[in-house]
This record gives sequence, structure tokens and C-alpha cells, in this order.
Amino acid sequence: MPERDLRNANFVFFGGSSGIGLAAAKEIGRRRANVLLVGRSAAAGAAAVAEVLAAGAGSATFFAADLSTVHGMAAAAAGVKAWRGQLHGVMHTAMSAFGTKQLTADGLELAFSLQYLARAVLDRLLADQLAASGDGRVVFISGDVPLMFMPPLDDLQFERRPWGHMKAAMGTHLLGHLHIQEATRRWSGTPVTLTAVCVGPTRTKVMADPSMPPAMRWLARLFGTTPERSAMNAVRVLTARAAADVAGAKLTKPKQYLATPIALDANLAERLWRHTTELAARASLTLP
Repeated sequence: MPERDLRNANFVFFGGSSGIGLAAAKEIGRRRANVLLVGRSAAAGAAAVAEVLAAGAGSATFFAADLSTVHGMAAAAAGVKAWRGQLHGVMHTAMSAFGTKQLTADGLELAFSLQYLARAVLDRLLADQLAASGDGRVVFISGDVPLMFMPPLDDLQFERRPWGHMKAAMGTHLLGHLHIQEATRRWSGTPVTLTAVCVGPTRTKVMADPSMPPAMRWLARLFGTTPERSAMNAVRVLTARAAADVAGAKLTKPKQYLATPIALDANLAERLWRHTTELAARASLTLP
């Protein structure tokens, strides 16, 4: 596949200090790009930076941030902006292991906050930097989740519904797809593209964490592929010479580079965009 020249281009990997994010960051680094890894652990970040530099990156830096809170999301965006004024790519893989319902410091359900809200907030805060590069691409590592897992927008925090790991985690993928659809509509005419790259079970550090439900750990252990294989389509999206064919789309088959347009309920997508704006405002963050 023909690729764009990534020498001295700038890429950010949220959750990039391990797993699929790190695997993709090393591939982008091999193309002499500048890489910023954002994560929680300074020790893991330092080790990941060394691996990305060894792969050939023009530069590699780690920025510590807690993406589970709106304040942490805003701080991460500020750190990215201080790092570079133009972004050629952003990849979202941050997630956490949890077997019971957990609330963040903002009082939000953890999976919702980390695996949906952080991605949507960061995209909106960094949209200008993505556009400034002339070809800014956003990749969500996601899943091809059935619509039965779409959560009701009036109960995203499981205040009325019983919480369940599958409902919480799978729902965030569909919320991410709604965000991609609405952002693609709103940013039409700008050089920013958003794509969901769907992956299957993957043997990552998070999936092996004892806090992950036993069934999920068993699935990853027996049927999971490597982070490198799961990262392949994400790398293709970030490196392809053109991205028009994957804008506002999802790649559902990890072994095929075949895009399917995301076509969910437009009213639902618009409502989620407004709800995201309201949640950020509650934490004194104004989203563009």
C-alpha cells in the first residue's frame, strides 16, 4: 500500500506505553516520525520510549496523565499542544481492567470515562492541531459491537440499570462510533479524518490483569492474537497515502483493510455530542 512520508511527522498515542498502542507507535517510529506516548506509569512510559527510539523514531517522549477525569483529559491535551503545534495522527487505546463498577473522581463510571469520554474530549480539544498538519488522522481501537449493546443516553452511568462488565465495555465502543460519525459530519471540509479500527481478543497487559473478569482473561489467553497483529490496520490508516476511504468508517476485519461507513442514528450521535459538551462543562471545561 502506498504510504505518505512520515519523516518528522507528529503522532500521539494515548495509552501507548503498552499493548496495541505501543506496537503501533513502534511501527510509526520506524518511519522516522516523532512520537508522544501518553499514559499513567512513568516507568512503563520510559521503557516504551526506549523501544520506540530503538525502532528508529525521530524523537520519542512520554507524558504522564490520568485520562479518567476531565481535569486529566484537559491536562493531557495541554501537554500535547505544548509538545507540537501540528498533529498528523492520534491513536486511542487507553483502557483499564475492572471487574466491578467503579466511579472516577468526577463521579462517572470508569469505562465510560476512560474508553469513551476521554477520546471524545481529547479529539475536540486537539482538532485544530490535527487540522494544522493538513492531514490529521484519528484512530479509535474498537470492536465491531452489535447494536444491542448501545447504552441508553439517559443512563450512561448505570444509575438505573444493573452494571455489567460486558455492557459497560461494549457500550463504549458504540459510543465511540457515534462520536466518529458526528465529528466527521461537523468537521467536513477540514483535513481531519476519524476511523474505528476493530480488533478481536488481544494478549495485552490489561487483558491479563487479575482485575479483568476471568472470562475476558480466558478469552484473551486462549484465542487472543498479538498486539502487533491487532495494530496492523491502525498502522495502515495512519500511514496510507490517502485516508478519504476510511473517513467516518470502521474497519471490521482485522485481517482485511476494508472500510464500512459508520451509519448510526444521526439524532443519537448529535445528542451524545451535546451530552459530552455538558459533562465537560460540569467540570469547568469548555469544548470547542
